[in-house]
Amino acid sequence: MTSQLTKHCSVNLNVDLPGNQDPGRCHPVSTETSPPGTAATRRRLPAEERKRQLVAIGLQELATRPIHALSIDRVAQKAGISRGLLFRYFPTKQDYYVAVVGAAGRRLLRAAKADPDDASGEPLRAVVRAFVSFIDRHGANYQSFFHGGFGADSQIREIRTNLQNTMVERTLDATGAESSPANRLLLRAWWSMVESLAIDRTVDPVFTVDDVVDRAIEALPIPHGR
Repeated sequence: MTSQLTKHCSVNLNVDLPGNQDPGRCHPVSTETSPPGTAATRRRLPAEERKRQLVAIGLQELATRPIHALSIDRVAQKAGISRGLLFRYFPTKQDYYVAVVGAAGRRLLRAAKADPDDASGEPLRAVVRAFVSFIDRHGANYQSFFHGGFGADSQIREIRTNLQNTMVERTLDATGAESSPANRLLLRAWWSMVESLAIDRTVDPVFTVDDVVDRAIEALPIPHGR
């Protein structure tokens, strides 16, 4: 029986991996191949670690293809497991897609927030700039995750709604504005505009990131005192 190392990598849109692994790097995963007629012995991982690995591979795969083109067979192959074993962790293909998109959403929320050490005194600008910069870095990947072929799925819509609501909360915190139903409605629409402008900029960079941030702040539909 021979042993070989295969590397699994994750892109910047990633999930937290176990231990001290850096999710932005490739990590060797040991697999073993057997002579003909002998069952292969694969590296066993705890269930939660395996699920994180599979989601990280999905994030990597979506760097080059839209979510509807994601191959479960390819993901399983890269993880060194069978397709059937993958479905023990994620009962359906849609469950797997939702897990991958949810991980991307958590990555976005970690990135799109004001730096607590920022002494500029402009927390709203810091939040907007972090959000726009995230889209600027990830471009097509961002669209694939949040506006791909499964964007109409109720679970994907729920993820997007939760993301938007979190950004609304951060805007209210940054501005000190009243948390009224009217302000929340206006801010949800405003964040949709900011997102659309940031996405368009990655395709047609007429504006710089700072230009997008400036115009977004100018278009803020609620008064603020910070």
